[in-house]
Amino acid sequence: PEARGPEGRALDGDDYQRLADLLAVRYPLTMIDPAATGLRQVLSLADQLVLVAPASPDAATSLANTQQWLAAHGYGELASRAVTVVNGVSRRTMPDVLRAESAARGRCRAIVRVPWDDLLSARPDSTPSALAAQTRLAYTALAGVLVAGLAAVSVPGSSGSSGSSGSTGKESW
Repeated sequence: PEARGPEGRALDGDDYQRLADLLAVRYPLTMIDPAATGLRQVLSLADQLVLVAPASPDAATSLANTQQWLAAHGYGELASRAVTVVNGVSRRTMPDVLRAESAARGRCRAIVRVPWDDLLSARPDSTPSALAAQTRLAYTALAGVLVAGLAAVSVPGSSGSSGSSGSTGKESW
């Protein structure tokens, strides 16, 4: 479904800018999952990008196509700093996971595997403490990768350098 404003109409580019400005006043970190109609507006505002693909036979193709689209539409640099999440990893899906990671490797900053967790499919309103330990660890790793990305984003009024964490910038968890 499309993002809707208070009047029930789809959000446009100016609406996304106003939304981002309002959220930035209160929250230092905001995640937006736009409808297809708002994608370009949100991408133009984004500091980081998280690409999520299910551990499925289509994951590698979807990731490759998404990276191509981003590059073709002027978001290649943002795509190269993206974090790719392969979601629902299990022994059964491992061949698909490896193909997806192969498609993403070298085209993004980090790849994070999130294991299949029966609790998420059965009860999406579950608390983090109820998740399997490996799932909590994967989400913690994802949070760490995203926070590390914040350090690389130029801050207005800074010296202009993006900073360095001493890592290669290409991480896999």
